[in-house]
Amino acid sequence: MTGCVQQRGEIYYIRIKYQDFAGRQKEKWVSTGLKGRGARRQAQQMLDQVLKDHAYLEAKDSERSMLFADYLKQWQLTQKDKVALSTYEGYMTYFDCHLIPYFKEKGLNIQAIKPIDIYQFIEYKLQDGRCDGKGGLSRAAVKKLVGLIRHVLDHAVMMGDIDYNPALRVPIPKDTTESSHDEKIVFLTAQEAQEMLNAFSGHPLEPIVYVTLYYGLRRSEVLGLKWDAIDFENNTISIKHVVVKNKTVVAKDSTKSYSSRRTFEILPEVKDLLLKLKEEEAVNRALYGAAYKESDYVFKQDDGTLFRPDSLTRSFQRVLARHGLQKMRFHDLRHTTASVLFDKGWDINEIKEWLGHADIETTANIYTHISHMKKVSLAKNMENTFVLKSEPTEPSEPSEPQTPKM
Repeated sequence: MTGCVQQRGEIYYIRIKYQDFAGRQKEKWVSTGLKGRGARRQAQQMLDQVLKDHAYLEAKDSERSMLFADYLKQWQLTQKDKVALSTYEGYMTYFDCHLIPYFKEKGLNIQAIKPIDIYQFIEYKLQDGRCDGKGGLSRAAVKKLVGLIRHVLDHAVMMGDIDYNPALRVPIPKDTTESSHDEKIVFLTAQEAQEMLNAFSGHPLEPIVYVTLYYGLRRSEVLGLKWDAIDFENNTISIKHVVVKNKTVVAKDSTKSYSSRRTFEILPEVKDLLLKLKEEEAVNRALYGAAYKESDYVFKQDDGTLFRPDSLTRSFQRVLARHGLQKMRFHDLRHTTASVLFDKGWDINEIKEWLGHADIETTANIYTHISHMKKVSLAKNMENTFVLKSEPTEPSEPSEPQTPKM
């Protein structure tokens, strides 16, 4: 890397020449802001420091041949202190299990990555991308992987390591397999939800499922509900704390987005349930004594132990299987709330506010899905409404045209 002082107009600049990540000769002009008498001498005094500050521009010889797999790992490590722990642990799964192994096997240099390489990665992951060898990943999972690739390559463009992002505009093929993410979404009617709720009668998860169905809470939100968020005098419940898990269980006083922080009116039946839980908590505290695990969380086991997000999901699905009910995720309770609100005549903006969606597009996607299901249901409801008295007869053959008599 070399530099020199040059004047542009009235201002003095330091012109830096360096070799980039791909081994190409490049230059950068840095303004000193200096002009007038004595400015050149002052700019010359700044030269060494400016070169030191911009040393990052020139890649080392070892870096110029960096594999894309190594670049992915390098970017992943830089995110550790920039994102939430649960987000970073999610990155670890995506990078260590899917992205890095695939591109390490390909042996591609970062400058050699082309759109076709990204496309082939997508195709492979949709068809055979599962780590357990049991088929492909869902379209949603592949979309997240491609999103991370785009982030990494955007960073590479910004740092001048590559000229353009080859992952941009690479189409994500539709997943037509039975494991398609969209097909897994479950929307129960109010009656179906009640039948499902009945299966949890007397089970420790019953209160959690009940409150989740009413308010359409995320798993992290219902587990993060604390007594200090419930105002029995003013009849309000505030969603402001969450419990999340990827590899580590993390409790934090922040929600998924600003819109997720919302306050509900306590419905009378929900208030009765919460007051009952508070009484049971006092009984359990006395029963377990010193062994009771104190916390301000509403939903917990008899000895005060908190429900882990992953164990909640497993317990929820075990109950469904034991009663022969439709397989669904805990998050589908939230979709069910949206479906019930839709059936009750709520409009899309009202549903958005109730569910705490950050933007209307998310609500609209759910709304569209429910609307389609509603049309299918209405069509089936119309079946056999009318009956023909007799079967329609076959049309008779047209007779031969007769020659008119002269």
